[in-house]
Amino acid sequence: MFKNITALVPSKKKVVFLYAFLSFFIIFTVFTLGLYLSLLNDLDNRTNVAKNALSDRMNAIFTELKQVVNDSSLSCEKADITRLRRATFYSPIFKEFGLFNSEFIVYCSNLGTTNIKIYDSIASRITQSMGRKTVSLVNSNTLGESTFFAFYQRDDGLGVNGLAPPDKIAASVDQILLPDYFYELTLGKQILFSNSNDIDSRVLGNTEVSLADWSMTLAVFFPSSLYWRHLWSLLPFIIVCWVLLSFVFYVGHLVLVYYRRSLRHCIKRAIKNNTMEVHFQPIVSLTEGGFHEMEALIRWNSFRYGQVSPLVIVDMADRLGLIDHLTWMVIRKVGDFYREYPEQLRHIKISVNVDRHSLLKEGFASDLAEILEEYPELKGRLGLEVTETSVLDAAELPLMVSRFEHIKALGVSLSVDDFGTGYAGLDFLRRFPYDTLKLDQIFIASLKDDQFTRQILTSVTKLAKELNMELIAEGVEHEDQLNAVRELGVDRVQGYYFCRPLPKEQVIAWFEENASP
Repeated sequence: MFKNITALVPSKKKVVFLYAFLSFFIIFTVFTLGLYLSLLNDLDNRTNVAKNALSDRMNAIFTELKQVVNDSSLSCEKADITRLRRATFYSPIFKEFGLFNSEFIVYCSNLGTTNIKIYDSIASRITQSMGRKTVSLVNSNTLGESTFFAFYQRDDGLGVNGLAPPDKIAASVDQILLPDYFYELTLGKQILFSNSNDIDSRVLGNTEVSLADWSMTLAVFFPSSLYWRHLWSLLPFIIVCWVLLSFVFYVGHLVLVYYRRSLRHCIKRAIKNNTMEVHFQPIVSLTEGGFHEMEALIRWNSFRYGQVSPLVIVDMADRLGLIDHLTWMVIRKVGDFYREYPEQLRHIKISVNVDRHSLLKEGFASDLAEILEEYPELKGRLGLEVTETSVLDAAELPLMVSRFEHIKALGVSLSVDDFGTGYAGLDFLRRFPYDTLKLDQIFIASLKDDQFTRQILTSVTKLAKELNMELIAEGVEHEDQLNAVRELGVDRVQGYYFCRPLPKEQVIAWFEENASP
């Protein structure tokens, strides 16, 4: 069986490989998805920045046009032409300026006197626009290519137009978007500038913004080549994070294994899975014709820790808040014991140790009643042994008396265990309705040689008889101890002299061999 269990445990190499693969999957997923979302966010941010830069460029264009027209008149003399040429020379954008009148006829330009009629559609947009300004994209004889035109007209009808190559308008966008992103800038339905035809990979995303005042639309594209370039640059960092996460996972695995193999976790799991055993130690009646009894004792042989001390189990269960679970588990196993051997256990009572703090809980008696309903075999034959490890305060005293009365009303007997080692004193016995008093083995061990101990136990024995309590001497291991407790009048004995705690099958065999005292 152990070989099969060991075979189910993954080897160290398999664990390392598993966590390395899991770490790589997580790191790769986080980085690839995170990079994609980051670049999409960067695409949106830089597109908005480009939009603002383009808007600033357009505002600067019309500020320049206003300055030119404010310095001009309806004449086209040599001074006017020189002024236009000077304005062109210092302009960062425009290659030519032209002046037009209220009839929308360009009468003067850098080249001299002209007579060019502005398209009616453009003239209409100028008169209908807010601020009497507009832009257009038309072919120019001067530049010999598709040219960007900007128009502005004063209230008195004198206007100016500027001619510029489209790439001058797009220069502000280039500085923000290139070389990472490709874009297309349209004016109305015409393409003002575009490098989208140069995209050499798949488009992973795109965004589009509009400049309504200028009838412009800026569409920006996110190419897969940008994504892979960034991912490749992150490769060293990905490898470092992969190694670190693999290490964290493996250390976490070792911590988890250590915890799962710890005594604390093993006891918790054994209690919850109901895998602990219960052994039974006979309590021998020294009275002729009297019936023997038993005490149920928890035992656990751990696969990892071997035989674990019951004191350790009880202490750990108390720390884990599972002491009640442990108690109910033992009582149910006692109930199962009665069901399995109804004839052999017909006249035998079995006692179970219970923590005093459990008795103080409000729901203890009701939970016990439910178990008695589940196991009717326990009624009249179950006993609870209470160990006093701490003194009761003024609030706990009446509460404990009430709990004891309720428990006894259920047909469950009560014993005070390890009397003399805790806070249980003579006055304590008078306050609580115990049925049995168990003398601790410490007294029994020194009973023969210690006269003071003998005097104490003589007084305790006398008091117990006055209170109609039965006496049990624990820890009787030698014949002289047995004779000493007989002299005290103790009629029930528990200890290795007669029998150690045994599994249920063995204790049944012992009872069959020792049917009569």
